[in-house]
Amino acid sequence: MCFFCYIEIEQFDCDPQSQVMNINQEIEAVFCQRDDIPLFYIESGSRLWGMASPDSDYDVRGFHMSSKSKYYDYKNHRDLIEIMNGDFDFVSYDLDKMFGLLAKSNPNTLEWVRAHIEYLNHIPEWQTFRQGLLERIEYSALHYHYLSLAMGNLHTMQKNHNFTYKKVFYCIRGLMSAELATRREMPKLFISSLFGQIQQHDGLREWAEYYLEIKKQKDEKSQLSLQEQEQVVTLLENKIRALQAVDMEKSNTQRIMLEGYLTDYSVHLKNHFYG
Repeated sequence: MCFFCYIEIEQFDCDPQSQVMNINQEIEAVFCQRDDIPLFYIESGSRLWGMASPDSDYDVRGFHMSSKSKYYDYKNHRDLIEIMNGDFDFVSYDLDKMFGLLAKSNPNTLEWVRAHIEYLNHIPEWQTFRQGLLERIEYSALHYHYLSLAMGNLHTMQKNHNFTYKKVFYCIRGLMSAELATRREMPKLFISSLFGQIQQHDGLREWAEYYLEIKKQKDEKSQLSLQEQEQVVTLLENKIRALQAVDMEKSNTQRIMLEGYLTDYSVHLKNHFYG
């Protein structure tokens, strides 16, 4: 069953409301040609975090439910839809893949769940589900993910001598999020709000607040000067050492609670859509 009719897509224009409408049309066009059921789609990446440059893409992320015929079929079907069409960068996981990642407290999918830029949502009792999910996550997973992400970004920048504002801010955002996870505090998505969760005189926060507006006015490939690179690398390395010294223990009890919660809701969703 096709959930949408085909809509011809125009080039994105400068009006934010028109951009949202065009994104919705792009999503509709994807599923017009498929039997899968679209469930939930949001804006991810730099636009969600308040870090977009003039040439930033639209990173649309979310999940779908496989068609009923695929669900009952004995064959394995691809659990991922990926489409790149100009500024439209679309990734959709099927329900089982999405919930499998949420069961591991995967920070990327948890950011999707918490996103405030929402394009489509067909999930019943969404607010109740989301609140219950966030009450059961494992903060150690957030800590180690964000720390590892930041360390990897820094290593890549140093190895390739490629310090773009975009990559530096992704690294900073990761370290601040890892620090908050050590306090069992959910990192805010919008970066200026994230800054507010960090101590006011933190050196990395002060650097980032000063350079954020500069970053927004430059394209994605703009490079820091050598002086800026030296300053920020020192700040990043100091923060990494401090976070590496923190021991975050995993909780089996928390994991079991989360897995049970997602299993129950998965059954509920499949009954709702498949009947």
